[in-house]
Amino acid sequence: MKRIIVLLVTFMCLFLVGCQMIVEEEEIEVAAVVAEMEYEKSYIQPMLTYDSISKTAKTIPQYHAARYLVTVTYEDISETFNDQSLYENVKEGEIVEVILVNGYDKEGNLIRQMLKLHE
Repeated sequence: MKRIIVLLVTFMCLFLVGCQMIVEEEEIEVAAVVAEMEYEKSYIQPMLTYDSISKTAKTIPQYHAARYLVTVTYEDISETFNDQSLYENVKEGEIVEVILVNGYDKEGNLIRQMLKLHE
């Protein structure tokens, strides 16, 4: 019962407040600084599962690929990318060209800013 009340209150809040929708996006090419770089090697993690046919628990391997994390900052905006090519071609403190995406609502108010890599 408590769960149902929480769900109803949550939906009512979302309905009454509403969500800000982005109706226009502006893309600007900017120069950002490579703030941090981190490499996480690949690994295998055992995952416990239940086999309903044999009615037993068993362990299966779950594979996680290597991650090449590069954090870039532009003014007060920071974004982390998992990109092996970027990781191998830059060093901390270098300047890289990225795209600043500004999202505006229907009144023209800025509601979101993010950085993305060139495609």
